[in-house]
Amino acid sequence: MSPDRPKRHRLFIALPLGEPMERALGGIMTDLKKSGGAVKYVDPRNCHLTVRFLGDTDEQLIPELKAVLDRAAAKYAAIETTIDRLGAFPNLKRPRVFWAGLARDESVEPLTALAEDIEKGVQALGFEPDNKKFKPHLTLARVKRPDGLRELCDTVRDYRFKVLPLTCDRLVLFKSELTPKGPVYTRLHEARLGEERFE
Repeated sequence: MSPDRPKRHRLFIALPLGEPMERALGGIMTDLKKSGGAVKYVDPRNCHLTVRFLGDTDEQLIPELKAVLDRAAAKYAAIETTIDRLGAFPNLKRPRVFWAGLARDESVEPLTALAEDIEKGVQALGFEPDNKKFKPHLTLARVKRPDGLRELCDTVRDYRFKVLPLTCDRLVLFKSELTPKGPVYTRLHEARLGEERFE
C-alpha cells in the first residue's frame, strides 16, 4: 500500500445507552440464553442505537463527519423514549437478528427526524443514500445457524418485561474494529443533544 494512501476506518454513528440500560439488556439476554439456539449475543456494553452505518470510510472525512454530528445534535434536546418489546428481523419465522424495540409512539419522532438530518449530512459528504427506512432498535443477538431456534423464538415472542426508560442525549461517531473476540468500538467524537457549539 502506498504510504500516501489515506487510511480508512469502519465507522458508524449511534446513540449510546448508558450503564442502567446496558445492565437491563444484559439481564434480558441472560434470560434468552436459557432457550438455546445457535446465536451470538452482543456484549451489553456494546449495545447502542445505530443512526447511520457508514462502513469503510476515508479518515480525511472524519472532521467533516464530526461537524455533521455537531450540527444535528444542536437542533434537538435530549430524547426520552422507552424500550417495550422484543422481536426479530425479518420476523420470528425466519430470524436473522433479535432485537429490543422502542415504543411505537410519538416519543420516537425526534429520533426519526435526527436520523434524517444525519442522513442528509452524510449524503452531502458523498455517502451513498441509505435506502433502508430508519427502524430504531437495539440488536441483542445475531443468528449463526437457522436450525434449533424454535424455543428461542417462542421465548422472544412471549417475553414480557417492565417498560425500560431510555434517554438519548448524545450522538457518537464510532470506529469499529473487528477482532476474533468480537468488535471493539472506539469513540472518535461525541456531540451532546441540545448543546450549542461556538468553535
